[in-house]
Parts: sequence; C-alpha cells; structure tokens
Amino acid sequence: MSNSLMEWLKQFKIEDINLDLLNTAFTHRSIKGLRQSYKIEERDDDYERLEFLGDAVLDLVVSDKLYNRVPLSEGNLTVLRSRMVNEKTLGDLFDALKMKPFVRSALPKLSQKVKCDILESFFAVIYIEKGFRRCQEVWDLIMKKTKIEDTLLSSHLDTESIENDQLTPSQIEERKTLRRYYESIEIKTDQNARNVLEQLFAKVYGDPSMLPDFNDFEKTETVDGPRFIVRLNETIILLEKKYYLHTEGVARRYKLAQIRAAEKACDMIYLPYTKR
Repeated sequence: MSNSLMEWLKQFKIEDINLDLLNTAFTHRSIKGLRQSYKIEERDDDYERLEFLGDAVLDLVVSDKLYNRVPLSEGNLTVLRSRMVNEKTLGDLFDALKMKPFVRSALPKLSQKVKCDILESFFAVIYIEKGFRRCQEVWDLIMKKTKIEDTLLSSHLDTESIENDQLTPSQIEERKTLRRYYESIEIKTDQNARNVLEQLFAKVYGDPSMLPDFNDFEKTETVDGPRFIVRLNETIILLEKKYYLHTEGVARRYKLAQIRAAEKACDMIYLPYTKR
C-alpha cells in the first residue's frame, strides 16, 4: 500500500513523510482483533490520539483562513467555521479525496464521523511532520480542488443578505444583540439545532436538566413508511424578553423530526446551528 499511498500524497506536494505514522492515521480501532489478517503488528496504534490533535489543527487552519479572508463578525465567523469542519463537510472531503482505499478497518461501512476523524488524523500527521504552515498549504490545495470553501462561503453570505432583506431594522438589531449574547455564554453552534437549543436552555436556566421537551409527537404510517410529527411548546426568557417557541417538525425519523422542530425554534430566536 505504501507505493499507492505515496502516489496519492503527490497531489498535496508531499514526498517525504513518516509512513508508519500516516498508516496509524488511517487505522481504526476495530482492526485490533484482526491484526494477523491485516498484517498489523501488536505495537501499531489506531488514529484516536492523532484525531485529538488534528481536530485542533484543522480548527486553527480554518479559523486563520476565514479571519484573513472575510471581514465578518465573530458570530458569523464561528458559524462559517462550524460548517467547514463539521462531520458532514469533512466526511464529504474524505470521499472527494478518495481516502477509503488506505483505511484499515473492520467496520462494514465507514460512518461520517469515522471519515471525519481520519481526515483530522491526516492533518495531525502533516502538522507533526511538516508544521502548521504546511497544513495551511494542504488545506488550500484541497479547497482549490473541491471548491467546498467557496461554496459554503457564498451560501452563507447569500443567506445573510436574504435575511437582512427580509428583516426590519429593529429585527436586524435584535438578531445582532442575541447573537452577541449567545457568544458571551459560549453556545457551541457546530451542532444540530436540537443540541444547540438544549445548550441554551441549560445555560439560561443554570440547570442541565432544564431542557426543551420534544416528547409531544405522533406517528402515522404512510405508503412511503412512518411519518413523525414532533411539537415543541416552550417559552424562554432571553435578555428580559420572553419568546414563545411553538413549532412543529415533520420527518420520517423521530430524531430528525425533533431536529426539524428545533430548527424552527432556533430561527425564531436567531440562534445559529449547523444544518443536518
């Protein structure tokens, strides 16, 4: 595999790198029970420690790129970064870069999370071997190849422009005020709407058990399969103003219907989240 892996690395202008470390970045822990079949030595590790480092490296690479490329507010930069380094985007990059042939795994199928973890581990190896500047260069090459950065940036700016056209001046100011508030209480917006909304409730009420109730639902059977309707009926006080979050989410899966209901609630209070 080393020859094909080195050939694959040429697209990133990498010719000299620790292949043992790189193979670790492509090794999932599921392989540990099948070491003989895959000719993996007992001392060989999996990618989990590298993923921890790579996650931080990619966050910094993307943060630096966005900071220097677009004159947006902190809140907008945070939302953009979360869209670029979430599981879906990095998993799609994994597929676009055709990394699967180099993965050592006993899993029947690689999930988006595993793909994301492997890509982050790959960047950890580049950081260890070549330094941060080279990580930036490789990221730029990947963005030029896939156009994902341009697509996400264009989509985000178009959305902001459309929102501004549809909002009154007082609503635009309210959105700015609320988003500054969300930043001040450190709401992590790189998650789906339900998770983000749950964070907000827990922080506002100072109690991790004070979460929005998504248990009001109904299930019907259709010719296309089950259909779930989840109803959210909550109120929340933000900066001394009460907001009524009465929404409904519809989907073929219960959890997705919950997320859809949460998305509408987040939109009502200008709470950023990562679309799933």
